[in-house]
Amino acid sequence: YEVGSSCATRTACGDVMNALSKVVPELIGGSADLGPSNKTYLKGLGDIGPGAFEGRNIRFGIRELAMTAIANGITAYGGFRGYGATFFVFSDYCKPAIRLGALMRLPSIFVFSHDSFYVGEDGPTHEPVEHLASMRVIPGLTTFRPADANETAYAWVEAILNTKGPTCIMTTRQNVPVL
Repeated sequence: YEVGSSCATRTACGDVMNALSKVVPELIGGSADLGPSNKTYLKGLGDIGPGAFEGRNIRFGIRELAMTAIANGITAYGGFRGYGATFFVFSDYCKPAIRLGALMRLPSIFVFSHDSFYVGEDGPTHEPVEHLASMRVIPGLTTFRPADANETAYAWVEAILNTKGPTCIMTTRQNVPVL
């Protein structure tokens, strides 16, 4: 990303995930009914569904806790890196499974978008400024809040290389300058 341009880190996250999916074939997961909003759909790689397991995208529906637990289960099974994504404001639903993943040292990856102090289209209920501190205090959890598109790319590289526990990446809805 060019310095001086601007890009929402959720958009950069989607770009990076799709680039990495070509060289990290074990990356598999999805979103809690927010794939278009948090940009975490792996393009061209199909969906997993009843009797169809060749895809790499899972449509979890509005089931944040189940999504997080399933991503951990996929990772614990071996041979896969499970990921899950939702709005950051819904991370409270995910915390029990994130905490268990940290206790089990599972290298699952969780993307939380719409990390913002700006009022977005969903209004003041979607400004989870206090949630970041609660993630950072979970022992064994690596937490990234990238400042721009380039840091988002590096956060993903670190998440893929991290095999000592889960990683959370918080992304913005709004465009931010590329530093």
